[in-house]
Amino acid sequence: MDQKFMFSLLWPDYFEGKKMEDRIRSGDGKLYNQDFLERDMNVEMLLEGMEVKNESRPYVKARLMDMVLDEKIIKYRQDILQDFLDYPEIQQAFDLELMPLVINLNKMQKTNISHDDDIRKIAWRLEILRVYTQCVTILHRVFCSKDRDFTSEGLQRLQSIISSIVENEGYKELVRLLPDLHEKLQTMSGVTLGVNLDHELRPTEAVLLSIEPKPFRNKALLTSIFGTRRNDEMYHGIGTFYSILKDTTANALDQAIMRDLAYVMEDTFRHMAMVLNRFAWVETAFIFDLVPEVYYYIGGSNLARNLLEGGMPVCFPTPMPAEDRVFIVKDLYDASFAIRILSDTGIKALHNIIVTNNARMCDDPGRLLILTGANQGGKTTFTRAVGIAQILFQAGLPIPGTEGKISPVDNIYTHFPELEKNSISEGRLGEECVRLEGILPRLTKYSMILMNESLSSTSHQESLTIAEEIMKYLRTIGARGVFATHMHELAEDLNEINKQSALSNLVSLVAGVDEEQQMEVMTEEGIKTFRGSKRTYKIVESPPQGRSFALDIARTYGITFEQLLDSHKNRHELGVEEETPLPRRIV
Repeated sequence: MDQKFMFSLLWPDYFEGKKMEDRIRSGDGKLYNQDFLERDMNVEMLLEGMEVKNESRPYVKARLMDMVLDEKIIKYRQDILQDFLDYPEIQQAFDLELMPLVINLNKMQKTNISHDDDIRKIAWRLEILRVYTQCVTILHRVFCSKDRDFTSEGLQRLQSIISSIVENEGYKELVRLLPDLHEKLQTMSGVTLGVNLDHELRPTEAVLLSIEPKPFRNKALLTSIFGTRRNDEMYHGIGTFYSILKDTTANALDQAIMRDLAYVMEDTFRHMAMVLNRFAWVETAFIFDLVPEVYYYIGGSNLARNLLEGGMPVCFPTPMPAEDRVFIVKDLYDASFAIRILSDTGIKALHNIIVTNNARMCDDPGRLLILTGANQGGKTTFTRAVGIAQILFQAGLPIPGTEGKISPVDNIYTHFPELEKNSISEGRLGEECVRLEGILPRLTKYSMILMNESLSSTSHQESLTIAEEIMKYLRTIGARGVFATHMHELAEDLNEINKQSALSNLVSLVAGVDEEQQMEVMTEEGIKTFRGSKRTYKIVESPPQGRSFALDIARTYGITFEQLLDSHKNRHELGVEEETPLPRRIV
């Protein structure tokens, strides 16, 4: 029986999928500026929401960033993830039962037995087969029980593979013979040695006296104190246990014991070796490949459930052809922000805190969204929400929202503010332009770009001039994306810019405010209420409002010119003592 299963839960075409994984692992297939993308999209927070804590986490993260272009692969994953959502008990079986066995199996597989004697190789192979059958038994119960009505192609294929293993005559024979083989090996749990000492009481010779069916143990404390007897007292030593093998290298005593065991039990070991050779076809790689893929879906299920339990919607958007170049999502929100609130506060009613928005990039009205509006009005959050939804969609996982239609992109390029660097040669604007020069020429009509307050390190007029050039370029090549900015003039001129023939049009979005509402702000003195423009965090298609309400924020925190003067005046009228000035140095 040949047991090499070319199957993957992530890739309908096993060979093409593994080839892609190998390219990414080698670095050839890594996304350009992937580190920036992961940082700007809070990917680590998404992984926290997926709650994959074991050895599969690096694999899950790598697959999350695959940016799959084929909508058929995306649909293949979506269908499997839906099955995992329908059967949450799969995770419990993997966490509590299968993973400890797989970890043990993996350690045994990595053990170097090339220098071991034949007896140890027999014991090693027997233990691997025993753990392997335990894993198969769990997999069969988890995926092939009668109540498992999977609808996805992937899990139906997995059911067929596991059933073919269990129903194979060779496997049935293995299950039947293993208990007897294991029992025979257990009759050699210990040996009794006779040791001769010289006149200085140094051990000089040793001889094998008997093979014991039970291991020797230290004498129990109560037995030593009260002198009570036990039925298996002959297996309890009178002294301290000493380690013979400090490492995996066999010493002279170990080799001698194995040589005598082989001589005494020659017929038994010969029989066991012959039996085990009949099961050389057993291949454990199938299990090692399957486990991280299963945890990929367990993680996706956890993320979706955490958001749903927080009162937020998730959905599987309809995969659209790459040529359509669309991103249409209803009730979109930043999943990383939601996970952070759940993690930091434990609040479950997120729908009372998080505001959802609609996002639309398509032929009409356009694919390049110029987002302006109030400071702290949700522009960055909306921009990040778009990127996270695109990542999750191409990973085949549920996205934050109630419904959607999305085309895959070849990459998501991000340009978010960075901490200031000590750059004498370029300065802040130079650093921004260097990054943009590395990004922009790489874009295609299948790319997405997310720019957050880009070009804010120079004068307003200079920023506007550069931004207009970039927007014309993005329109020409047909990219889609979001540019969150304070440059309202950029959005004011979009009708004129859109008159020029291009593959993408500009759309003006505004982060809304309610100028009639009061704002509550937490200060050192407690919650204070200020009259001003309350942020609604609703992103709407609208002409720019022409201001970012920066003065409103200053008023909220009491630092406008008038407020500072009043505060200064009140401080002196109340007789607040001035800080003692430093003494002047007399020169």
